[in-house]
Amino acid sequence: ELVALNGLKNQLFSVIAHDLKAPMYALRNLFRNMQQQDMPAEDIKLMVPDVVNDLNYTTSLMDNLLQWAKSQMKADAVKPIELDLYLMVEEVTRMLRLQAEQKNILVKHSIKKPMLVFVDADMVHLVLRNLLSNAIKFTPAGGQVFIEAHEAAEFVEVFVKDSGKGMSATDIKKIRDNIFFTTNGTASESGTGLGLMLCKEFLSKNGGQLHIESMQEKGSTISFTLPCNNQVIL
Repeated sequence: ELVALNGLKNQLFSVIAHDLKAPMYALRNLFRNMQQQDMPAEDIKLMVPDVVNDLNYTTSLMDNLLQWAKSQMKADAVKPIELDLYLMVEEVTRMLRLQAEQKNILVKHSIKKPMLVFVDADMVHLVLRNLLSNAIKFTPAGGQVFIEAHEAAEFVEVFVKDSGKGMSATDIKKIRDNIFFTTNGTASESGTGLGLMLCKEFLSKNGGQLHIESMQEKGSTISFTLPCNNQVIL
């Protein structure tokens, strides 16, 4: 098991090292061309969207890496507090608004206010951001993503539904078995596979679980549970 874990880490960091360098080189080349070749403004405008996409991906990757590193260094890193899920969903949808607009994807939610959960704010924020970003990533232009939540006695269950390309049974099994793999989005967006691994780990640490329902070309529904009170985590 230890050998397999070390192999996974080596593979993960190999992909991450490559993916961190590529956007930096793209940005460097853009500014170098602007400086050396006196590029026309129209040519610069054509290059900027691709560079922005790369930088958005890099920012998300670095955030995931920092959160993962923190979780590895501190066994007791979970700091649950009572927070309003409505406010967090509002914040995450605002953060990813440009990503959705670039593909003309409609993102909506029906979370009522307030909907209180007892969780680590940073960890659950990362879970929501990764799942919503993935939904946008794997949904073609003009599609839809919808977030809803249902309250039970001790848990809130959150659903992220998309009209995207869906996942194969093989890919779903890989996720459940913690097998590392990457898949490009519908607009060739890059990925490392780190996000979903973190989602599963952070939800487990917060007393929650991740569930996947998906059909190829029919879209996916990713759901997860969050505790409503401290008794669940304790």
